[in-house]
Amino acid sequence: MASFLVISTGGTIASRAGSNGLVPSLPGEELLSFVPGVERFGEITVLDLLSKDSSNMSPEDWKMIAACLRAEERYYDGFLVLHGTDTMAYSASALSFMLPGFEKPVVLTGSMEPIGVPGSDAEDNIEGAFSFLSALIERKQKGVSIAFHNRLIHGPRSQKILSHESTAFSSINYPQLGYRENGTIVLQHAPVLHEKYPADVGALELETSIFLVTLFPGFRSRYLSHLADAGPKAIVLEALGLGGVPYLGENLLPAIAMCRERNIPVIITTQCVYGGVDLSVYEVGRKTLDLGAISGKDMTREAIITKLMAVLPGTDSKHIGNILHSNFCDEIEEPECTSGT
Repeated sequence: MASFLVISTGGTIASRAGSNGLVPSLPGEELLSFVPGVERFGEITVLDLLSKDSSNMSPEDWKMIAACLRAEERYYDGFLVLHGTDTMAYSASALSFMLPGFEKPVVLTGSMEPIGVPGSDAEDNIEGAFSFLSALIERKQKGVSIAFHNRLIHGPRSQKILSHESTAFSSINYPQLGYRENGTIVLQHAPVLHEKYPADVGALELETSIFLVTLFPGFRSRYLSHLADAGPKAIVLEALGLGGVPYLGENLLPAIAMCRERNIPVIITTQCVYGGVDLSVYEVGRKTLDLGAISGKDMTREAIITKLMAVLPGTDSKHIGNILHSNFCDEIEEPECTSGT
């Protein structure tokens, strides 16, 4: 019989109405009591680690969750993290980068409505998460994933794209790992997980001095220069389309050049949900490459930010591009191998 550790962290799933709106208040044991027959999955232990709205989740909390998973790794077959939805994709991505070589499957789930209220998706998501975990354990498939609305999504490829619907999460630029239909689990895909990463993340140090900037027509170039003056460890630009950065009128290129002169990596991603960036296609992308900007390729915003957090403490800024373009846990598309002489 499989053994599970349920780590409860709060979120909508654990919330009840308070004087200022919904607030997490239910412990993990009470959450599981709403799911009839949950004990059929195996031996379940519950740990109430946090009680937070996930908008309040911080990198320090990710470190706490990661440390807990490491400490309990050998004692359980699978791990379920109950979590709020707003930052679940960030947490799933961060844990993926913080736990190289982790031997057991970790599944995060939550809900769009509090558990126990009419029409809530919480009970079904918990049952689905246990079902997915059981299948992953049987298949000996590792990794961090999100189970939501009968779909299993690879953690560093996940993103919340709907704010109200129960189908809130999507798998971005990557196949979903599996699905549940009429109570049956179908596992479709297994991610490539490297046992060791090309950067030392074992100390669980996370760098938060990162700016995320969304560009728009008319964005003032001097604002980007001011950000460089603040001395961040990295700047992520959510550019236009395939990675377009304006250089006529408000010319952002001098500010990017300033960042590189100061050894501040500039990573360019896209505001488009799907498809990623290709800075080699248009002039508005190639000019940034000439200045040393780094392509975010097909990584999600959440993966770029949390990967930077994990690797910046132990990596020289000159090597950040190579590290970001290295595949840790199937968070980025690897270049196709070509043969030739």
